[in-house]
Amino acid sequence: MPRPLRVLQVVSSSATSGAEHHTVVLARMLARHGHFVEVVCPPIPWMLESLRDAGITTHPLDMRKAMGLSAQRELFAVVRGGRFDVIHTHLSRATYLGAVVGAALRVPVISSVHVETKEPIYKWMARGRNRLVAVSNYIHGVLKGQGARADAIDVVYNGTDFGDIHVETEEEVHAEFGIPLERKLVGLVGRVAPEKGHQVALRALPAVLERDPNLQLLFIGRTDGDFHDQLREEAQVLGVGDHLTFTGNRNDIPRLFDAMVFSILPSVMESFGLAVIECMARGRPVVASNVGALTELVIHEETGLLVEPTPASLAAAMHFLLANPDMCLNMGRNARIVIQEKFTVAQMVERLEAVYYKTAGVCG
Repeated sequence: MPRPLRVLQVVSSSATSGAEHHTVVLARMLARHGHFVEVVCPPIPWMLESLRDAGITTHPLDMRKAMGLSAQRELFAVVRGGRFDVIHTHLSRATYLGAVVGAALRVPVISSVHVETKEPIYKWMARGRNRLVAVSNYIHGVLKGQGARADAIDVVYNGTDFGDIHVETEEEVHAEFGIPLERKLVGLVGRVAPEKGHQVALRALPAVLERDPNLQLLFIGRTDGDFHDQLREEAQVLGVGDHLTFTGNRNDIPRLFDAMVFSILPSVMESFGLAVIECMARGRPVVASNVGALTELVIHEETGLLVEPTPASLAAAMHFLLANPDMCLNMGRNARIVIQEKFTVAQMVERLEAVYYKTAGVCG
């Protein structure tokens, strides 16, 4: 067996989105596998506490200073003192900083590309022993199209452990939000922002309610700017305000998925779609836009439905699943099987370990 590796994870965002949670889960799993892991991240309590609870050394660093000499010196000291085999960066600021320090200390850098981006750093750093990790074939194509060497890019899908979580509270979810028990719940999980398709979902709702008035639409996620208020106002104009619930940011997403009939994600574009595989892991189908990486996650008419990101197309698909409960259940069962075969956290970590060993040139 290859020896354990010394891995430094560097993430630059201070949000609570996919890349940040991915970094925490990955660091914890690598440590469980016997690797020596440290993490450089912004000084945000939830991330530091989660990592420290797992016994992982953290180095708080304000990534907004990533282009300054101060931040570079701090990371330089961490890397030099840690004798790391690889530096694994997440998001652009971390990659700029990691690339400079890695080159200076001759430590190879692996950069995970979680979102579609035009930042030139990815093309520049994909040379020598450095590598890029694309979270989907879609992102692989984007990077290649921007001039990154194809042989320096590995595709490693994100994974979920939602299939391992046990919950049983459908009635409690209805009660918590004051939703009549007879209403069927359908949810859109993701940051409440225009690109996630919340307006498309809202405008599809009247047509769905016309055929099935016992439906409640949940918007689950943190809000951005004034968009939340705009949606509420439009819901009142459309006459569907009583059938729309904003839950805010939640830490019990598996519980909410279990209370749903299915979920939707009518995004304008998605580089991966973590909420899709999380829903599928709970045995629920997904109605998603046929854009970006979503076409890699949802198998049309087997694990869900792929639609055009328009209100009419979304409404038709939602009505189909509501009107055909047996097919909906079967798609959900198929979805769970697909997750177990391709999208678990264990599989993600195993594939990333292979990239680490290849990059570090370490063998048993």
